Amino acid sequence: MTSGPTSFVEHLRSEGYHPRSNKHSNALARAIVNDLVTRCDLIRSRAELGQLSYALNFTLHAGTSDWNVDLVLGPTTRQAAPPAPPSNIYEEVPAAIQIAIEIKSVMTEHHKAVKNRKRDFEAHHEHVARYDARTISGGVLVVNAAARFQSPLRDAPTPHVDTRALTAHCVAQMRGVTERQTADLAGIDAKAVLVVDMDNIDLASTSYVQKGEAPGSGDPLHYDAFIYRLCKLYGRRFR
Repeated sequence: MTSGPTSFVEHLRSEGYHPRSNKHSNALARAIVNDLVTRCDLIRSRAELGQLSYALNFTLHAGTSDWNVDLVLGPTTRQAAPPAPPSNIYEEVPAAIQIAIEIKSVMTEHHKAVKNRKRDFEAHHEHVARYDARTISGGVLVVNAAARFQSPLRDAPTPHVDTRALTAHCVAQMRGVTERQTADLAGIDAKAVLVVDMDNIDLASTSYVQKGEAPGSGDPLHYDAFIYRLCKLYGRRFR
């Protein structure tokens, strides 16, 4: 059972978290790509042949509107040797978008923040569907379960009262994000919640929460289920 990518927690331990930086979302995006290439046979085979690429912070155009997407993956038109290990996939803008993933975090002020995040995820899958109904839309929400959090934008740490209730509320909000049931309906295709314990003070103690309100093995919001669903849908829509 994988609560989340090890490399993402290692990034938080070494870099910390800043709300005005996209370093944390980039680190998680690259970890997701690595897991897709490692654990999804079809994606791995195409990536190793140089047929797939990914990009971070990509502006997805659909009709007259634009949406910044944290991670996109799709076919590349590159005519060159296959990518070299350890990545085994090119990092460059794909010729078309087959997977589009939104990454959001709730590190403090949970009730206010998760309301906005839920709205972001709903807008994300709607925009992706306008781009191409076949494109797989994904969403990952990082929720902080620490008893306090030191924002770089504040002088003192913000205390979190009843972190289990706060985490449960955020997880419930993510469950409430519209899911796509059929190809002709709107909704997100795959979603996950990663629960971390991070006060942004003692960075070395940052870890995944694997008990309590964190989605466990078999839960549709568990990270392993998220990667499995992305792989399964990719095989269905783009084989």
